[in-house]
Amino acid sequence: MPKQEDKAALAAAKMAERSKKKTKGNSMNYYIAVGIGGGSVILAVFLAATDGPKKKGGGISALDSLVNDRSFITSMNSEAGGNFTAAASPVFDAWTYSDVKWGLDGQILASQGFVGMAGALSKCDENEDIEGGMLPPAYDVRESWSSCIREPIDSTNCSSSYAIAAATSLESRFCIGDNDKYAGLKLSAQQVLSCDKKSKGCMGGGIDTVFNYIKRRGLYPEECVPYVGAKGTECKTTCAESKKFKMLSHCVLSGEKAIKREIMNNGPIVAPVFLKDDYLVYSGGVYTPVDSSKQQYGEDGKPIMIATTVLGWGKTQGVAYWITSNSFGTKWGDKGLAYIAIGNGPLREDYGLVATAGTEENLALQAKKDEAEAIRKEEVKKERAERDERIRERQGAREAEMRAQREAADDAEFEDDVDLDLDLDDLDDKAEGGDAAAEGGDTDEM
Repeated sequence: MPKQEDKAALAAAKMAERSKKKTKGNSMNYYIAVGIGGGSVILAVFLAATDGPKKKGGGISALDSLVNDRSFITSMNSEAGGNFTAAASPVFDAWTYSDVKWGLDGQILASQGFVGMAGALSKCDENEDIEGGMLPPAYDVRESWSSCIREPIDSTNCSSSYAIAAATSLESRFCIGDNDKYAGLKLSAQQVLSCDKKSKGCMGGGIDTVFNYIKRRGLYPEECVPYVGAKGTECKTTCAESKKFKMLSHCVLSGEKAIKREIMNNGPIVAPVFLKDDYLVYSGGVYTPVDSSKQQYGEDGKPIMIATTVLGWGKTQGVAYWITSNSFGTKWGDKGLAYIAIGNGPLREDYGLVATAGTEENLALQAKKDEAEAIRKEEVKKERAERDERIRERQGAREAEMRAQREAADDAEFEDDVDLDLDLDDLDDKAEGGDAAAEGGDTDEM
């Protein structure tokens, strides 16, 4: 067991290193320098930190406080009231909240606010065939499809849960869709980190938009591009392109019942979780943030989120919960899992991300759907052409009617002109006759 002085020196060294801003390619590599001299001073600082965060003027800022602070863990267990337990996690050993700020930030919902708009992320279609019926009080994909769920991956100081959750949910959906063919399938999250130029590797990426890359490029099996986190950024493999697995589509699902039905019918989904300080020391039970829990924020001042894979749901002592697989490895939480309260927890139930695996069955269904869509578009095109023709006919009829009316008006005006001319001629004739009579009378008098 390491001496307390060594742990203190380790904490101080990591505190100094992780406080530096991450740089591309080596942003998550931490070089631990343990100082031999000054051990007593470092120990004093460490022991002071374990007494809990201090206010301004107290010596240690909130960001410098340790995640595994003993007094903090004691306080969380007291406030949780038995709902969940908190404990020091080896994953965050010697981590400060400054490390959390730099090490877990950068994962965003890039399409939020644009869902349903043309060209953006679409909402999942409601399937009327599965809307009815009772949902079971508990369901766990691991029990129904044990060969389709792997142990939680350790992201190893890399802000990569967006890639891990997407890859693991998709591999499970392949396996559930065709268990005989895809049992035990593992897809490469590292490919996303190393090859997706629209993501930022270990500095984070879009929890939703990462699926755009997977749909466009497909994913290799994990053995082709093994997970190494920040230790490797080269986009390279010896595997043939034909070994990739394709994703057909993805969409956003909203609501507890809709998410449950989707998981039960097709497999795990991805859901964002707001990261709070008490979540970092979660070790079991049903997690609901305690009243004093603090949301963690990134460099940009926005709340830090992580991506989780939702495996099912359950209920204990009247409290319903989601079963989620995280990216902190099996030494965190309940063997890498967290049971998050439904309804009042930090899990985004309005933003469940659903991927459709390119299994043979789904490809056939997609082909039928595409054919039906093509027929529908052709019918719409035909209807539009017929409508346009009707519009042209009506416009032509109106124009013909207007021309007839103009011609009738012109004819009436012409007849009026002719009548007027005739009347004027009569008047002229009468006038000329009168003049002639007058001239005749004068001649008789001479």
